[in-house]
Amino acid sequence: MSASATGVLLQMFYDPKAAFESTLARTRSWLPLLAVTLGSAALLFWYFRTVDFTWLFNHMLAGMPDADEAQREAIRTGLSPAVITWGGLVSVMLTVPATAAMFGLYYLLAAKFVGNDIGFKKWFGFGAWIMVPRLLVLPLMALQIVSSGGQVGMEDLSMVTLNYLVLHLAPGHPWAGLAGSVDLTVLWTIALSVVGLRVWTGRALATCVTISLLPWLLIYGAWAAKIVAFS
Repeated sequence: MSASATGVLLQMFYDPKAAFESTLARTRSWLPLLAVTLGSAALLFWYFRTVDFTWLFNHMLAGMPDADEAQREAIRTGLSPAVITWGGLVSVMLTVPATAAMFGLYYLLAAKFVGNDIGFKKWFGFGAWIMVPRLLVLPLMALQIVSSGGQVGMEDLSMVTLNYLVLHLAPGHPWAGLAGSVDLTVLWTIALSVVGLRVWTGRALATCVTISLLPWLLIYGAWAAKIVAFS
């Protein structure tokens, strides 16, 4: 008997090999998509319901030292709390499935390159399942919201980023965005990708590690190159 979708979700955290064996037979991508999307959206909605928007606007503007007064005023008048809240929610609802689709397309092409013929629908599910480490960050983000008194920037909601844990760069620093996007869940996602590729394709460990690392190295490498070139 195959494991339930909820059982597979739990297995991703303690026995990913067995979890990917189950998803190869029956992908069930709806569960990780719903869990990550709705969990992230709910936490973001709570954040915007409790944050001090006057403080948040000042915090955002502090991270834009090159903006003149006219630009700052345009931001204050154009970005109402409602616009920020619903814009953020729509962004989350679109970003999670779009990310799964991009992962799916990448792994589809990589799998074909190594001689595997699994179709896009399953690789889309693969892309959804490797995002489940994000679920473990949500309780920590909730703790930040509860303990902040309404004065915490979105970049500091996650307590597992390189910037939060090590670098502590101000929002306006050229490297702050990159440092804030590198977190422990990225490493976990890469590890899940390696395990999943081994199960789904049967390829050597070195091949699976290379395939799993390559998109992240390209993304962060291009980002870093842009910062160096234009800062």
